[in-house]
Amino acid sequence: MKSNIVFSICLFNLLLVFCRPLSATLLSPIENVPLSDKLNALNKNEQSPLMTDSISFSTSDSIAPYFFADEEIGVQYDLLKAALDSKNIAIKEIVHAPNLRAQRLVRTHKIDCMINTPDNVAGLFYTQSLIEYKNSAFYLSKNNLNIEKISDLNTLSVLGFQNSKQYLGNKFKDIANGNPHFSEITNQKSQVVMLFNGYVQVIVLERRIFEYYRYLLASKLDTSVAVTEVSLFEPAQRKIACHDKITAEEIDSAITSLKQSNRYQDILELAEKNYYQPQTKTPSQ
Repeated sequence: MKSNIVFSICLFNLLLVFCRPLSATLLSPIENVPLSDKLNALNKNEQSPLMTDSISFSTSDSIAPYFFADEEIGVQYDLLKAALDSKNIAIKEIVHAPNLRAQRLVRTHKIDCMINTPDNVAGLFYTQSLIEYKNSAFYLSKNNLNIEKISDLNTLSVLGFQNSKQYLGNKFKDIANGNPHFSEITNQKSQVVMLFNGYVQVIVLERRIFEYYRYLLASKLDTSVAVTEVSLFEPAQRKIACHDKITAEEIDSAITSLKQSNRYQDILELAEKNYYQPQTKTPSQ
């Protein structure tokens, strides 16, 4: 009887010897790893572990009919909202600011993303283009300016939108830098006013923006006089850039979904029909 008890105790101790290293081997890699490392390991196995539910944006001050500072409407606003809606992402806010400040807000992480970011801004992550802008040179037809190429702007008084030298290519940048009569302005409405008042010979502006302000100013200026538009620039892709890579990827995916739907073309067709002129109403969603 006593020998059986001794044998049982020895057997139990022997089992403990073999089991203890096994337990330690199984537990230590998990228990000794910091929580942050565990989360990082999980993140590697998931494409987007924490989906963004709202995103803040910055964009230009004067950008009607693409965005309006005091209304949730506009060609580009409706495209952006439709894209984000497809992924259940809300627009947290849109801050309107001059181009350079709008960019700085993103680079300093005060805002998530900038709409219509110039190419190759260091440290930012880009989406595909949401829409294309068509920038042109406009002058009063009665002035008979002979403008056929960008270099023809070299001796004329030209007023561009702010940071236009960064948006319109190196050839335009070189001409603008060498022309003492070239300047930029933040307010695009003022560009149109200065053209029709004869203060400048040429303005460089996006086509839909020019037509919007031409219509808006009709009660204050004679904007019915003939204007010549010269298409000197290729259609410009308008991308969104974010300080966070995952956010940019989510927006890019949302834009892809929108472009594959009928809604994308529907909004562009509304723009072609001047739906976003001042007298129009918000399109139905």
